Amino acid sequence: MTVTSLFTSMAGLQEITAQMQATASNLANLQTPGYNAIQAQALAAPYSGANAPPGADVVALVPGPDISAGPLQHTGNPLDVAVHGQAWLTVQTPNGTALTRDGSLAINNAGLLTTSDGDPILGAGGAPISVPNLAKLEIGADGTVSGVPASTPGAPAQSYGKIRLVQDPVGPMQDLGNSQFSPPAGEALRDAPDAALAQGYLNGSNVDETVSMMTLISDSRSYQTQTQLMKSQVSGGDSLNTLLAQG
Repeated sequence: MTVTSLFTSMAGLQEITAQMQATASNLANLQTPGYNAIQAQALAAPYSGANAPPGADVVALVPGPDISAGPLQHTGNPLDVAVHGQAWLTVQTPNGTALTRDGSLAINNAGLLTTSDGDPILGAGGAPISVPNLAKLEIGADGTVSGVPASTPGAPAQSYGKIRLVQDPVGPMQDLGNSQFSPPAGEALRDAPDAALAQGYLNGSNVDETVSMMTLISDSRSYQTQTQLMKSQVSGGDSLNTLLAQG
């Protein structure tokens, strides 16, 4: 056994572990609205230092998302919206603007249209959308939020803003959890004029359950094989050391 071969096996085990963690997370979110499957990513980093062995280590990177939109699921809830096309809702968070396809909306005590977690949904002008107590809420395909105030049920509907839809950013996004992603730093978000919203629907998770299960099984077998290989390398090294000591 050589030190190099053991380091190589350890690096392979790290990469397989990262893949298994990503797949397990995807399977756990099969029913999460707006969830985008994450994909394990790794980088080969050459060993450095005076006594560094040849070869490279595997450095796990922040998992990237599969940014394709999930299938539409009918709910009938007027506060649910799904994105038609490759676009995103914009959300105001404590750490800046985030992107999401989780259209499970709500109206908070201040009258702001928010995500189910309470983060304000941003309008076409970049500001949160405020609505009064409405007898009926309507969200048009273009994102226009309108309704009849509960105080004047016979009055015509009024418009209260327009939900902004933006295109896929250029560059990798960071997974913030809760089906939200941070766009690349410094990138200006671009409107998605060809996208539309469907009221009473949600975008489901875009995880392919069958493919994910097959991937998890394959990775589990690879993990076992790699572990057995490392045990064999260690055992072979011990046997060689014993022979050398006897000689």
